[in-house]
Amino acid sequence: MTSIRNLLLPLTLLGLSGAAGAEEIAARGWSADWKVIGVAEDRTEVLVRPESVHELPPSMLRSFAVRQVWAGFDFAPAAGLATGRKVILFRYDCTARRVLIAAATDYGASGQIVSRNAVDADSADQYAPVEPDTLNAAIMAEACRD
Repeated sequence: MTSIRNLLLPLTLLGLSGAAGAEEIAARGWSADWKVIGVAEDRTEVLVRPESVHELPPSMLRSFAVRQVWAGFDFAPAAGLATGRKVILFRYDCTARRVLIAAATDYGASGQIVSRNAVDADSADQYAPVEPDTLNAAIMAEACRD
């Protein structure tokens, strides 16, 4: 599977038409509420689920509000074979342009869970800067829309 580091590399934005894009996504097993927002250099498609954007208030370990969003990474177009996908829950500090990967699940080609990880606590020191012009920045733009 593609490493998280590779998923944060520069992207190419896609220009999918509404209906055709939705049909293509559904054909690959993603529900219609996922939206393709970019393609990594290795041709991995990046999707977000706009309806999943949710604001979390400050907490005991984090003095700032964050927005979280689910993002998906479809490796099939990159490999040209039946390969898996990754689904990640990102949390963004929109003001300071920082990110935390709160949870991640890797799926094999047949849909089985290969691995699942989550952070134990959401603390301010766990957030890392979001580099401009990366897939991470494109996902953050979706999460941090007003």
